[in-house]
Amino acid sequence: MKKIVIDSYNLDRISTRMAKDFGRIPKGHEDQYAYTLSSMEGNLLKLHRQDPSRTGWHALTAIRMALLTIDAYLKQVEYDFSHHVTPENQSFLYGLLMSFDPYTNNELYEILMEKNPNFESREYFGTFIKCLLRIEKSIELWTKRSGQNGYFVFIENHMGHLIDQDDKMNFSIMVPLVDSRD
Repeated sequence: MKKIVIDSYNLDRISTRMAKDFGRIPKGHEDQYAYTLSSMEGNLLKLHRQDPSRTGWHALTAIRMALLTIDAYLKQVEYDFSHHVTPENQSFLYGLLMSFDPYTNNELYEILMEKNPNFESREYFGTFIKCLLRIEKSIELWTKRSGQNGYFVFIENHMGHLIDQDDKMNFSIMVPLVDSRD
């Protein structure tokens, strides 16, 4: 497998490229992505609660690394973004990947293989890409408005009461419903 070292330019451009290829969640249509967004944002909030020095800037880098991870799966290449990894953004990256990535989360992999063993990677990852892009915009907005932890203050106030005070990383999965009449 081809290994590609990611520089700052490629790290910064992945969001634009993925938005162009997969689209974004239209404003006002977040409800249909609520479960996916809540597992991703819940994991980020849990990790921030564990260590408040993990800021929105670290989360932004983690989102871009998660997008690169998906891009690597789809292109069947290996990206090396080790020049950008810090303990803070690596924790956020892990939390994000645990929320949707069957190659990181074994429990998710087992469920997915049981429910839909022939899942298509591009189709499967499209929703998660859109959610990552939405969270990225939210972090950018709240960081500009309220500082480096503005996003986490917003999430804590908005949905913190719904997020357990534990270390368990949550995930969501979307599988087609089987009609019981078949």
